[in-house]
Amino acid sequence: MYCFLQVFCAIFSSLLLAAAIPNEIFKFGSPLFGIIANVPMYIALTKSKTYKWAFWLCFIQGFVTHLLSSFWLGNFQGFALFTLGASDFGTGFLEAFMSFFIYFPILFEKDRTKLVNFANPDSSRIPFRIIWFTSTYTVWEWVKSTGFLGYPWGTVSMTAFKWKLVTQIADLTGSYGITFLFTFMSAILGEGIILHSKSIKFDSLKKSSSYENTFKAFSAFAILSVFYGFYQYTIPRIPVKKINAILVQQNGDPWQKGEEVSINISKNLSEQKVDQMRASGKTCDIVVWSEAILKKRFPGAKRFYQNYPADEPLTDFINRMDVPFIIGGPYIVNADKHQFANSALLFNRNGEFCGAYQKMHLVPFAELIPGAQNEKIRAIMKKMAGFSYGWYPGQIPILFEIPISETPKDTRTREIVSITDSDKIIEKIGKPKKSVVIGTPICFDDTAAEVCRAMFLSGSEAFINVTNDAWSKTESAEIQHLAVAHYRAIEYRTTLARCTNAGYTAVIGPNGKILDELPLFTEDALSTSIPVYKRTITTYALLGNWLPKTLAILVVFYIVFTLKTKNDNFIVN
Repeated sequence: MYCFLQVFCAIFSSLLLAAAIPNEIFKFGSPLFGIIANVPMYIALTKSKTYKWAFWLCFIQGFVTHLLSSFWLGNFQGFALFTLGASDFGTGFLEAFMSFFIYFPILFEKDRTKLVNFANPDSSRIPFRIIWFTSTYTVWEWVKSTGFLGYPWGTVSMTAFKWKLVTQIADLTGSYGITFLFTFMSAILGEGIILHSKSIKFDSLKKSSSYENTFKAFSAFAILSVFYGFYQYTIPRIPVKKINAILVQQNGDPWQKGEEVSINISKNLSEQKVDQMRASGKTCDIVVWSEAILKKRFPGAKRFYQNYPADEPLTDFINRMDVPFIIGGPYIVNADKHQFANSALLFNRNGEFCGAYQKMHLVPFAELIPGAQNEKIRAIMKKMAGFSYGWYPGQIPILFEIPISETPKDTRTREIVSITDSDKIIEKIGKPKKSVVIGTPICFDDTAAEVCRAMFLSGSEAFINVTNDAWSKTESAEIQHLAVAHYRAIEYRTTLARCTNAGYTAVIGPNGKILDELPLFTEDALSTSIPVYKRTITTYALLGNWLPKTLAILVVFYIVFTLKTKNDNFIVN
């Protein structure tokens, strides 16, 4: 019965977290569920008798949460075995590995089987357990979201999407500050339930200096966060320039529709919106098509698209529109080494290919396949999934500078020297420049904090993301991606525009508010003015993921210190 209750708590925690993350029932998630999602997990781990039990409880939470919240990964073409199956077990075992850190202090309690017997109302171990669980869980979400296997879905921070006054602290702490805040509340509630279940009267609990002080500390942190959020969310922000853009949502997976159909739909939508914009007296600065529209690899494919599609080749169409285009398609990095990149391709208003940004954060075992340069590995992939190669990751952030039609309201504060032409061109400080430097993260890229941070620190003034999530076939998948990505706008106080195959196509302001959008799974194009704000270096832009890194260092230091002392009677008092 005891074991059953612990397993039930772990599963119940997973159910709450999956319900809190945007899903098919609660489209934009439930912050209230997010706050209490880890209460059952806190209770289960605190009462766990052995490391073995802690290991399996963490595995259950990681496995079930991932399965329920990311079930749509099973629709990823022929890679469902890897994207859903392998990632599900991988997430479960990764959180199980983290149980070593989460459960560690319990190892040094005098009575490991009944930890709470020693939890008198004035024990300083109460805040220690609460803060330890909060810290290690925050580190866990950072670990699962970072590196080669990084997958920042199924996180507590995703549940806060609707609470904009809370999410504003992301420009200080990144999304992990929200995870810390919500998990802190879960741990306090969990500890209160444990203490109450041990016949500690409510009046006594209220008078408990340690528990009461911990609750006060959390309350102060939460109140300060909300006040800061209110200030940042309501502060007037005046754009210094705007990009008149058309974001084309052709409503379909190009792998299923085929290249010619996708191009023709995108052409029709683009021309319609360009004409409407010009009729209103505006000049279109950029047209954006989503990820994976084109199939032939650039730059070698330039001649091909001078003759394709047959009715009006792509090059001729762009030239006739007289507008620069950004289109998702493949790029040849090194053909001899079988290195091809999933890229954002830039075309000038004459239809000439100008350059490409190569996607830096690839989906492991789907886009990034270890050993893809080996012919035998490619043959296996071809047989299993219908593809013979993976993508090669971009190595550096490549930014696009595009001209804009509207005169900037202020000027750059730096001198730009160009030696691209035979004559040196010097732009002096104080001379308005009618252009915008943009970063174009591709799909998964806009959930990778390290990619967008590299773009921002390299000089990006706004992000324009191109995405293909149509293959997911679910609204929850599209909104989940939005929930993860919208933190990039807040972290850098910049604008994030998203151009997707089927959703979520939107323009997100520097406070995380959606400024313009298209309905999901509709064939349409968004004609919009993307505001560009003066670049400011936020705390997060300057320091990156300082919060989880600091917590990780403190956790490791404590463990090393404790193991070194080898004091089996160690109690935090």
